[in-house]
Amino acid sequence: MTILGLVLSADRLDAPLSGHFGKAPWLGLVAEGAPPRFLRNEGMGGGWVAGALAAAGVTDVLADHMGGGAYGHLAERGLRVWQAAPGGTAAEQVAAFLAGKLAPMAAPAGGHGSHGHGGHDHGGGCGCGGP
Repeated sequence: MTILGLVLSADRLDAPLSGHFGKAPWLGLVAEGAPPRFLRNEGMGGGWVAGALAAAGVTDVLADHMGGGAYGHLAERGLRVWQAAPGGTAAEQVAAFLAGKLAPMAAPAGGHGSHGHGGHDHGGGCGCGGP
């Protein structure tokens, strides 16, 4: 069974995906035929989020972008990452995934550990405009 993991800006599916993978305030869990579940992001980091999603049984993750560190944490746990469509709500992204309209996300340049928000960032960042 496929269980989708999403990083959300609020604890509902009518919200957009969060612009920050590791710092998303909420994690959404969606399994076909079951009501969505929401978990508060207590770790505020890509490794914690990847671990929480894996522990919840997530098989696939939808995101609009992420850095190499987050992508690497998910890959280490065997989670597949899908490129969300631009804009829209989390519910619209889930519908696009279920309709087979999303493609696998390519591994970000820079590889594991290069996420653009840590101490090694020299101004380039991940392109999301965040700190």
